[in-house]
Amino acid sequence: MGTVPPIHTTRTGIACALCHTPTTELVYPVLSAQSPFPQREDVQDRWCPAGCRQLYPVQWKEAMPLLPGDDA
Repeated sequence: MGTVPPIHTTRTGIACALCHTPTTELVYPVLSAQSPFPQREDVQDRWCPAGCRQLYPVQWKEAMPLLPGDDA
């Protein structure tokens, strides 16, 4: 029996600070041994469908909230 890979989902997130298009987020639920339901969600990645993250990487980094693993 192996380990179960983490369950993740994509969803519509906050508006892009550069073009105001709703972003797409990669989200993992955080589970707890005390509850059968997820306690919170971790947003692991966020991107703009319009491509702002690739077109304007410096402005994207300055304007968008940090995610886990991002440099401050």
